[in-house]
Amino acid sequence: MLRAGRFRHRLLDDTFLKTQGPVASECLQPFLSLWQQKRLSDVEIVAVYIFIFAFLRRPKDFLGGVHNEFPLSPSAESSLRSETFLEILRRVLPTELKDAKSLRRFENTNFFVDQFCSLSWRSIPLAVPKSIIRWRDQVYPLELLVTLPLPEEVLAMQAQGRRCISMLIEKEQILNFVEEGRDVLGFIVHDLIHADHFFADPEKARAQIEFCKRLRVIASFSSIQQMLEKDDSFRREFHYLMSDMNSVPLHLLKTLKAILLGFYKRQLHLEMADSLPPAVEDSFTHFFKDILAPWNFSEQQLIAAQRLNTAQYKGREDGELLHQALSTNFHDETANLC
Repeated sequence: MLRAGRFRHRLLDDTFLKTQGPVASECLQPFLSLWQQKRLSDVEIVAVYIFIFAFLRRPKDFLGGVHNEFPLSPSAESSLRSETFLEILRRVLPTELKDAKSLRRFENTNFFVDQFCSLSWRSIPLAVPKSIIRWRDQVYPLELLVTLPLPEEVLAMQAQGRRCISMLIEKEQILNFVEEGRDVLGFIVHDLIHADHFFADPEKARAQIEFCKRLRVIASFSSIQQMLEKDDSFRREFHYLMSDMNSVPLHLLKTLKAILLGFYKRQLHLEMADSLPPAVEDSFTHFFKDILAPWNFSEQQLIAAQRLNTAQYKGREDGELLHQALSTNFHDETANLC
């Protein structure tokens, strides 16, 4: 059995984009047509999309063996069959690839998504098929997009308990690197990995959703809006926290404080290891207290939060206090934070 793939942000190189990108785009067309006619589900078209790129990338050995990492429940009777998928794909594949030995694994009457998710894939972690099967089973609330959402849009979805999956289908997108130098396969794989990180543990997912609700409120503060306009580094870091960072809320809060502190230090041309002047330190303390307002921390919790990322931080004591606060300080008002 092929060892579970380790994800790299760039899965397709320049040579692939130039030589196989047009082929991938052509192979997608009949499936995209079926999807647009509602004859394929969002889950099915995503599995088809990944299959086509993975196969064209390594036509001889893109698949591994069957895994037992997560259970597979049977697909609905209306689902796409593996043999039907292959029949459609072979109509549009280049002649030299139509009878590739590796495709024979799908010469059966199994449901396509079941077959797809039962196998390991080269360079693609098992979190990807796991997210696909959990999405199909309505365990992971995912939404398929054919665009690249803004960080604010991603944060809004997460605050509502959803994650987006971007499947880029325009030929120009397929033939080029997109945001942050990623290719289209790397982008959708990245989104599915993050979906699993976000939803795999329901309790942690709830806590992260609640953090996103507060972060969305914070992002609307006029002070934050001014900082986003003023400092490119702050904007990149804050947008990353908003849309591309999965972790427990305590780590997210530590990261938020570090990002805010970085802004203050850059304004004074200080290194991150440098201390703020006393007057500026006092100003930052008051500012951070305002930032923490959406959490309704108790006095003890607020003091512990102010000690984050400092030598005064009391390790386990503060950590447990804040972890409990971030996991339980939901209250009834959270419905109004979205």
